[in-house]
Amino acid sequence: MIKLRHTFLIFAGLVAVLFGSVSAREVTPLAITHAVIIDGNGNPPIEDGTVLIRAGKIEAVGYTSAIKIPANARVIDAKGKTVMPGLADMHAHLIGGWDGEAVDMLGYQRYLNSFLYAGVTTVLDTGNVQPYILQLRQEVAAGRIAGPRIYCSGALIDGADPTWLPLSFAVSSVAQIPRIVRQQKQDGVDVIKAYSGLSDLMITALTSEAKKNSLRVFIDQGSRNGSVDLMQTGIAAFAHLSTRPMSDDAVKLMKEKNIHAITTLAIYEFRARRRLADLSFLEFPLVKDATPPWFLEELKAFAVRPLSADETARKQIGEGRLRESLKNAKKLFDGGILLTAGTDAPYPGVFQGEGVHRELELLVEAGLTPLEAITVATKNAALLMNAGDEWGTLAPGKTANIILISGRPDKNISETRKIEIVIQAGEILDRAALRFDARKDAGFRTSSPVLTAK
Repeated sequence: MIKLRHTFLIFAGLVAVLFGSVSAREVTPLAITHAVIIDGNGNPPIEDGTVLIRAGKIEAVGYTSAIKIPANARVIDAKGKTVMPGLADMHAHLIGGWDGEAVDMLGYQRYLNSFLYAGVTTVLDTGNVQPYILQLRQEVAAGRIAGPRIYCSGALIDGADPTWLPLSFAVSSVAQIPRIVRQQKQDGVDVIKAYSGLSDLMITALTSEAKKNSLRVFIDQGSRNGSVDLMQTGIAAFAHLSTRPMSDDAVKLMKEKNIHAITTLAIYEFRARRRLADLSFLEFPLVKDATPPWFLEELKAFAVRPLSADETARKQIGEGRLRESLKNAKKLFDGGILLTAGTDAPYPGVFQGEGVHRELELLVEAGLTPLEAITVATKNAALLMNAGDEWGTLAPGKTANIILISGRPDKNISETRKIEIVIQAGEILDRAALRFDARKDAGFRTSSPVLTAK
């Protein structure tokens, strides 16, 4: 009996040491001092600020002179550098590849790494093979896979002849909708994504049923995005900006109905083939460091090949749509619409991770200030997901998703790319380990069948 008690005490002591050390490690504070702080709210930067982090949360943020640094804190002197919230891409597809059609589901870690490497700590997947994205979300949340926090819509809800067959629930009758919404609710999707094949009657039925199940409907109906008719169906957000002129009355109606918009200017730039005219961006570290070399070679070949007459015509249409979407981004922002950054990555020239930085540049081109653009990719993203109390800005109690930048993105938005440190939920990530390394990569190639049927 004495021997048994002795054994128990030894075991208890080991448990106490083990869990005590973990607890101590979790609460050891991290202080980033003397930084320029962009809080994500659009406020003027704090020129000499400190962020104090403990147990994955922001404990304090403000002027360095006003924050007491604990004696046991790990301190990073960030003088001359900028601290800001981790970025969010609220329109992406975590199905791999680079061209928007071919698939690389087995190579998921490449793409998750590329987001983190670029300081993107949150992603909304807006259409995927449902069991796949749900498991990916589950495993990232559990910490068994490294990646940004994933929100998802699951599969697209489309008409009887879906555009993206493997990613869609086909709906030919309103009678199908309650069952589909119940399935989405049971699976735990964050939002529902309605697609272009649905009639307004079906969309209205879908939003009504979603509301009963505490879900919201985001919609992509191509050229109808931004239309007043769709605003009357009960949708919560447009997954893309309109590419047609929007009237003041349309913007006012969006505001009245609290309908949000995801920007995706990067995909419109691809449709216009504007970015592909100068491939020097392929040398940017956020692209080159995180991308398989064969992706870059395939992209180069795609970019320089002669266009057919049909492709040339579509390029010209794309140029006009890009101009209108840029105008609409500014108009919606000024009209008080909740505008949130998204890219629709991956497409040629629209990379997972780096694409958000390009989106920020395009927002500034549209007329937003750098600080406003940063807010669109941080605070507004959290508000879109009804998580403004949890993440998106630098404030006490928020999750410590933070990037440290060697530059002043409040003055030059392109300097968001100059990332030195990425912190996810209070943990400093090993960015070197996030780079693509062919020696460690399994070498998966994209599948040859395309997803789209049209």
